[in-house]
Amino acid sequence: MEPLLDMEGAAELLGLTKEQLYEICRTRSRCRQVLPIPMVRIGRRRMFRASSLNDWTRKLEQEQEQ
Repeated sequence: MEPLLDMEGAAELLGLTKEQLYEICRTRSRCRQVLPIPMVRIGRRRMFRASSLNDWTRKLEQEQEQ
């Protein structure tokens, strides 16, 4: 099983700050409305799979090309 990333690890993978990623997760930003960011909540923590984040960014790119 692929290990989960915390907010800091996921933000680093996406090239964002932890605060920017938190905003994407909690607000109704344009990218969240089009395609929600894939995450799992474990208690109060938000956890992410690197492969899911990579798929998510590819799908966002495809949406923006249309």
